[in-house]
Amino acid sequence: MGKLDKLQPAAVWQVFEKMNDIPRGSGNETGVMNMLKAWADERSLSWRDDKVGNLLIEIPATKGLEKAAAVLVQGHVDMVCEKNAATKHDFEKDPIKMKIEGDWVTAEGTTLGADNAIGCAMGLALADVKNVTHGPIEILLTVDEERGLTGAAGVEAGFFSAKTMFNLDSEEDDAIFIGCAGGRDTGYTLKNRTARAPKNSVGRKITIMGLKGGHSGLDIHTHRGNAIKLLNRALVAASNEMDVRLVEINGGSMRNAIPREAEAKVAIAKENGRKFKQLVDAHLTRIKNEELAGFDDGFEWKVAAVQAPRCFSLDSSRTTYRLIAAIPSGVTSMSMDIAGLVESSTNLGVVKTNGSKVAITCCSRSSVMTALGELVDQHRLIGELAGADVDQPEGYPGWKPNLKSKLLAVTQAKYKKAFGVDAELLAIHAGLECGLLTEKYPDLDIVSFGPNITGAHSPDERVQITSVQKIWKLFTETLKEVAKG
Repeated sequence: MGKLDKLQPAAVWQVFEKMNDIPRGSGNETGVMNMLKAWADERSLSWRDDKVGNLLIEIPATKGLEKAAAVLVQGHVDMVCEKNAATKHDFEKDPIKMKIEGDWVTAEGTTLGADNAIGCAMGLALADVKNVTHGPIEILLTVDEERGLTGAAGVEAGFFSAKTMFNLDSEEDDAIFIGCAGGRDTGYTLKNRTARAPKNSVGRKITIMGLKGGHSGLDIHTHRGNAIKLLNRALVAASNEMDVRLVEINGGSMRNAIPREAEAKVAIAKENGRKFKQLVDAHLTRIKNEELAGFDDGFEWKVAAVQAPRCFSLDSSRTTYRLIAAIPSGVTSMSMDIAGLVESSTNLGVVKTNGSKVAITCCSRSSVMTALGELVDQHRLIGELAGADVDQPEGYPGWKPNLKSKLLAVTQAKYKKAFGVDAELLAIHAGLECGLLTEKYPDLDIVSFGPNITGAHSPDERVQITSVQKIWKLFTETLKEVAKG
């Protein structure tokens, strides 16, 4: 018996639980794809995969609707792998440990992976339910969405036949999404000079913890603390008063998750040991009380003694601090067309030290491609000024709203009939795979919706049980209407 066996719709939660039994971080989707192929074989469903690992499963129409136009249902199987520091979990081996808390399903100290397994499960569940009327269904399950939508980018023309598509990767059940932001990443590598720590030096480690983190698109406007930025601000404050030589700095794990934890080791003069802690404590206390109060109240830090026999040179240390300080992170502009929508943002997501090299990764987004271009150029120029090697891989396009969409009209009507109110029409400040798919399939008519998910890309992630029921009703009723033509 699974922990979710009593939840409805049962077929959805059964597939969701099967997916969460198998590790499926971005780049590690082979296991879950093999399970889904076997799942399809057990039901005598046709499937095929492509050269990048995407999977297409075909579900036959209900009797009498075999000649209806095919509908594509799309979601991604990979998940963001984040855990609390105290949680013992190996994302390469361990299943997600789920639990029910009231009206919500969540995980024990890790991300849940409802983003986007719950959407995938809704599509796949159509194979097992007998009371849903629909035409031919094509389920497109993509890989590596969370690292840059490379699975969707690799879908080739002709892989599927449908011209109508439901994307089930949205996270608010009172809205229908009709547009999304485009994005592009920036990677920096700083090559530093290292040496033995000066005589009479001592080592100190600053650890940042307790922050909420979250999705770098959906939560970027919520004023949550960025652990890497906060750590660096403390280091800059201390280096204004004394020589602070960097030993290493590490924080964050995904470029599209707001970093919750970070740590740095430094070497300082022995006589400055107490003063260093006082400066760090005073600076971070002010930030906690003046900037993060009411937004990120769990913010904590500690300063501890460590060994630091080698360190970066003073110039290299200062360059690293200055680069991290100069890189923008947060909202850079709001939309002038849609009230409350973030237009452009950037997230300093990961910093990692490997020997003498410090690597930094940022994720930038915008619904305006010229604005995204300017933001990416800004990142590049900042890196060049610091003397860093800068890498900016190809990004992904936004998805332009189509208010004349026939599928949108049908979905709006079914939402109003089912729930008695109009759904809000929204664009999302995050990357959906819709934009990439419409590049290959320009005639594809798409809407996106999904159940309430909060805390995506963080260990606070949870999905609402009654909301899954609500979206299942909308999904199946709309499928029935589309099948009628």
